[in-house]
Formats: sequence, C-alpha cells, structure tokens
Amino acid sequence: MPRPQSTVNVSFQSNNLTGRHGALLALLMVCGLTVVGQLYLTIPLVAAIGAQFGVEPSEAALSGTAFGIAYAAGFLIFGGLSDRFGRKRVIVLGLIATALATLLVGLMPSFGWLLAARALQGLCASIFPPVALSLVTEELPPPHRPLGVSLMSFAFLVAAPAAQLLAASSGLSLAALMMALAPGYLLGALGLWFAAAAPGPTNHPGAAPAAAPATSLLRDGGIIAAWAAALTVLFGFVCFFSGMQAFAPQLGVDPQAVRLFGLPSLAFAFAAAPLSRSYGPAITASFGLVVAALALGLAALAQPTALLAASALLSAGVALAVPGLIATVANRASASNRARALAIYTFALFLGASLAPPLAQWLAPLGAASLWLLPAALLLAAAIGLIIATRRTAKPS
Repeated sequence: MPRPQSTVNVSFQSNNLTGRHGALLALLMVCGLTVVGQLYLTIPLVAAIGAQFGVEPSEAALSGTAFGIAYAAGFLIFGGLSDRFGRKRVIVLGLIATALATLLVGLMPSFGWLLAARALQGLCASIFPPVALSLVTEELPPPHRPLGVSLMSFAFLVAAPAAQLLAASSGLSLAALMMALAPGYLLGALGLWFAAAAPGPTNHPGAAPAAAPATSLLRDGGIIAAWAAALTVLFGFVCFFSGMQAFAPQLGVDPQAVRLFGLPSLAFAFAAAPLSRSYGPAITASFGLVVAALALGLAALAQPTALLAASALLSAGVALAVPGLIATVANRASASNRARALAIYTFALFLGASLAPPLAQWLAPLGAASLWLLPAALLLAAAIGLIIATRRTAKPS
C-alpha cells in the first residue's frame, strides 16, 4: 500500500506569499532564535553561575553542556514525531514544554538540579527546529521555500551571538533570564496555533514508516565525512566565543564588540545556495570549514584587532559550512533515509557545540594558541576529509 501523502502540501497551490505565510515565517524565526539561543545563553554567565552555586568555572560551563547534549540527542529521539502526529500539534506542544522546562531552570536551588533541569530544557527544545524547517518547506509556496529555509538557517546561526549579547548586556541572573524568556515560548505556541495549517499527520498513527536500513548510510563515505565535519563546525564556533569571554580582560577587548562584529557575516548563509549550485555543496562546505579554521588561527594571535577580524571570518565560514553540509547529506541520502541522515548530522553538529564550553575552560589557562589552534586543526582536517570522501565515493543514484 502506498504511503499516505501529507495534506499540507496539497492545500497551497498558489505561488504568492500571503499574510499568513509571513506571520508563520516571522514567528518561526523569532522562536527559533530564542530556542536555539538557549544553547549559548550561559557562555557569558559562567562566572556568575559559578559564584551563585559555589562551583569552579569549568563546572559552571557544564550548564551549557547539559543542555546541548540533551538537545542533540533529542533530534534522534523526536526526529519523526511530527510525521506521526502532525507538524502543528507537535511544534505547539514542544514550545509549551520548553516554556515549562525554562521556568523550572529558573527555580532550581542547587547546581546538580540546575544541570538536570537544563538537560530537560534541551530535550524539550530539540522538538522545535526539525518541525519548523518542515513547516517552512511544506507551507510556503514553492518559489519562496529556498528563501524561507535561508531565513530559518540565518535565525539559528544568529542565535549564538544574539543570546550572548542578551545575557551579557541585560545584567540579569540566569534565573531572571529564564523567567523572562518562558512566557515568550507560550506566546509563540499560541501564535503558531493560529498561523500554522491544520495539524494533519504525514503518516497514519498506526502505520510504520518505510525506511532504508541505517547501514546503507554507512556505505557512503561522503555522508560519513559530512557527519564528522559537523562535529567540528559549532565546536570551533563555541570554542572561539568561550575563549574570547575568558581572555577578554587580559587582551583589553570588549566581548560585546567582538560578538557584534561577527553578526553581519552570518548573512553569508544566503550565499550558500547559489555557491552550491555552481560548485557543489561539498566544495561550499569545505570552503566554509577552511575559512573558519583560518579565523581561529588568526584569533590565536591574541590581538584585539585580530579577534575582531576573526569574529567576522568565523561567522562567514560557519554560515557557509552549515547549509553546505546539510545539502551534502541531503543530496547523497535517498528519499527513504534522508530524514535519518539529517537527524544524525544535526546530532553531530550540536554535540560538538556542547563539548566546547568545558573544553574551552580546561584549555584557557594554557593560552589562546592552545585553545584555538586545536579546533582550527580539526576544521582543516574535516575540510580535507570531506573533499577526498565526496570525490572517491560516487553519489548514490
């Protein structure tokens, strides 16, 4: 029996954007920025969290790691949830759960309970991104879908510096920030309930989804290389910001200025699609990885001007690498295992981001070169491995 098709795609045949489409995209971008931003929110607050709970900065950095590891694992757990129960229902319930978990984080009395609450928060937050991207690709008119995906990717990337700017400039404690952000997730859930289309499931609840064996993905060296590269992208990105936060006083730089300097370069995410069409997604991703590695090498000079330039270069490299790797995995996977391949990719991407804060705290006393040259070397190795693997391994038909 053929698999039932989603009714969402059938509902919109017009190629024109409507007010509902605009409202849906705006809500998804704002929610995406604040949901993904939770991964980076604690970076400027490490010292304050350590002082509040009486732990060392290296331990306080685990408040980001606990969120990130659970967030990454959630993509593997909840990746197909909206196929079974419907996009609208799942994304609304996910935002409500994120709001409640965020309130819980703000109420935790001890560091151990804080880590547990942050892990729960990360698990709830992981529901949002895959469903949001599915809504964009299904509900926007076909000519506008690439723009919608680019805008969502831009929102996810901007979340890193924006969340840190908010945490560092607000003067609020972690608990106060959580109490302020939680109502926003509830408002986002309410808005999406009205802006998203009817919550029809893609598959019948009783039907088992057809899927190719996971071993078929392991036979493609290009996909494996892209997964490995994904581990290094946000790992280097977060290592830079964590190290910059630690070194700023002795280097005489303003962390806020360094973060702001990198923001415009994230717009390179919009250049990834035309570059991938012209040169291929693997070349685009590899170029972004090399640019990010060069940025971290520049940062290792530990000079104020070098840090500003490194922030701009690193943001540009990550903005090219992330969509390039997505396209590499999506193009090489088959229709029956593409969702699984992208779920593993996203897991690897955010696992790297989660491991960066404690490692940065551990390496920071050894100096800027020790901290930033390690991820730079990993990024270069990932770029070389991706080029070799995609050239040696033919793309599956």
